[in-house]
Amino acid sequence: MKRIWTLARNDLLCEARAKQIAPVMVVFALSLVFLLTWALPPGAIRAPVPGPLAGAVGAREIAGILMWTVVFFAAVAGFNRSAAADREDTYEGLLLAPVDPAALFAGKLTGNFAFITAAEIAIFPIFMLFAGASPGLLFPGLLPVAFLGNLGLAAVGTLFTPASQHTPARSMILPLLTFPLSLPIILGSARLTSSLLIDGTYGTEARWFILMSVFDIVFITIGAATFEFVIQE
Repeated sequence: MKRIWTLARNDLLCEARAKQIAPVMVVFALSLVFLLTWALPPGAIRAPVPGPLAGAVGAREIAGILMWTVVFFAAVAGFNRSAAADREDTYEGLLLAPVDPAALFAGKLTGNFAFITAAEIAIFPIFMLFAGASPGLLFPGLLPVAFLGNLGLAAVGTLFTPASQHTPARSMILPLLTFPLSLPIILGSARLTSSLLIDGTYGTEARWFILMSVFDIVFITIGAATFEFVIQE
């Protein structure tokens, strides 16, 4: 645990000095928030939820997927910027150090988790402001959703970011690799968020917690076991 924290702390301190990752994530995310919420009618999320209509989709039902689409692309922007910084130091140097690759993965995962969480501190309030959502609908219920969602996105991003950096179109390859694999996390987080916006509870969507938890465990395990080979390739 000490080595994991040391690696994560190093990434966070480097970012605190250079300010290269978090600003990119936040600016990119806020731009997407503005564009996506602009398509919603004014006051659509504040309005009472209408009765069920065949084929109808309420604003609160799509707000969750809009929010987590923003989070995903902000995370990808952060992964790309983090990888650019890592290319300067190279992973090979870290592999030469007496650090277990699993601990290296966990340290990078912790750093990425922190970056995504920091970006969300800016994203969520601005999203609710633009969309006209009440904070009471989302908090504190959104916190466990964000924890599992951030952990899953960070696990996928930490695993596949090094692999994507050996290709000429690395900025395009990373979202193509991570988006299909992150769909269970994005969909689960979106459904739970929309459920909170509709009635302030998880309702029947609570089952997504199980899928998201299993997803996180599986990808963290795969990442810890294969990270050494990903870096070497």
